Amino acid sequence: MQISNQEVLNAQKNARVRSQNKQAPVESVEELAANHGVSMDEVRRFTESALMADEDPLRERRVRELAKRIAEGNYHIDSDQLLDMAERRAIADRAADL
Repeated sequence: MQISNQEVLNAQKNARVRSQNKQAPVESVEELAANHGVSMDEVRRFTESALMADEDPLRERRVRELAKRIAEGNYHIDSDQLLDMAERRAIADRAADL
């Protein structure tokens, strides 16, 4: 998975917004739902619908194309791209904890 510069910037911005709000972290889904005035029945209903939703067809096509390239031996990983992706992932992960 590649993480774009925009995704990293969004993660950093979201982390700054969260730190500015200075709300205490919630301990449970129930507490989060209560904070936002949502019933647990509604949470369960949306969770079930999200879990049952069809997969992203573009992602499925991309996975099939990559699997085909790997099977044919035509898929090669550029170490610089891999390193860049890992760095972006690490930045995004750290930003989420700020």
